[in-house]
Amino acid sequence: MPTIYDLVTSSDVVAYWTQKNENQQPLLGETLFPNRRQLGTKLEWVKGANNQPVALRLSSYDAKAIRRDRQGIEKYDTEMPFFKESMYIDEQMRQNLNNMIAANNTQVINQILINIYNDEVSLIDASEIALERMRMEALTTGTITLSSNGQSYTYDYGVPAGHKKTVTTAWSTASADIIGDINDYVEAMKAEGVNITRAICNSSVAKSFKTNTALKNAIYVLAGGTVNVTTARAIDYIYAETGVMFYVYDNVYVNEAGTAVKYVPDDTVVLLPDGDLGYTNLGTTPEESDLMNNLNADVSIAGDGIAVTTSQIVDPVNVETKVSMVALPSFEMADKVVIVDVTP
Repeated sequence: MPTIYDLVTSSDVVAYWTQKNENQQPLLGETLFPNRRQLGTKLEWVKGANNQPVALRLSSYDAKAIRRDRQGIEKYDTEMPFFKESMYIDEQMRQNLNNMIAANNTQVINQILINIYNDEVSLIDASEIALERMRMEALTTGTITLSSNGQSYTYDYGVPAGHKKTVTTAWSTASADIIGDINDYVEAMKAEGVNITRAICNSSVAKSFKTNTALKNAIYVLAGGTVNVTTARAIDYIYAETGVMFYVYDNVYVNEAGTAVKYVPDDTVVLLPDGDLGYTNLGTTPEESDLMNNLNADVSIAGDGIAVTTSQIVDPVNVETKVSMVALPSFEMADKVVIVDVTP
């Protein structure tokens, strides 16, 4: 007869989470900072400058080549933060499971297990939220600040001060020159060798597009005055005039204080080029490093590096499920984004 220890294992929890999420679209931050496995807990990456190519210098024949410096190359070296939380099976649920095991009621056992797994995979989901929070905070502010459980970390990705802009007239103002502002930023980055093609904002910013006087008038003229100006039409018009496609991202997470927070703040627009901006690096947790072959613990890996550990508790009889990760985004393209405050 199986016991609670046989039915609630890390591999079962991970398999359930994987199946539950197999058709789910990745979060926006994961598409910009793809996951990458990293050995250990130390993270190193190189951030390159956006200097325009410099012409090759002349030389005489038979002379030794002049060494060229790697202009503007910066190396970042830091320790990745460690995240860890655990969960026990609810006492009543555990008792119900034991009773059904004794009665050999497979159908009810499976339903109770689904409820248990739903509780426990919430920790894996919380890990994914923590990753998205870091990615989007780095993208929208150029820094990451983490503080909870007596731990505090700050990471500055070195977004150039000149790439942090503030508009002259708030975009929520009907008379704002949104097209002009965007084109100014695009041209400035083009002079640095960067081709801006995308922008990210939330719907609080995007809804100002359809109320902007210049945008409305232009769309009316193009449509012969017979069109309803929507946010989608305004975004299409902005793309036609600037070459920048706006993506509206309204996802939220709940912080340590229990407050819902938008990944992209209401006053922020980020302009960026094509391609990956960096990586979401997932290192080696102590559980993965030390407990893989431990008889008292069962460790499985969810996704690209989230460790799920189940441990047997004898008194009272229970199973502890612990989820941990060592993770931090790198931001190799930090020099190639523009962060705009559109509400001065």
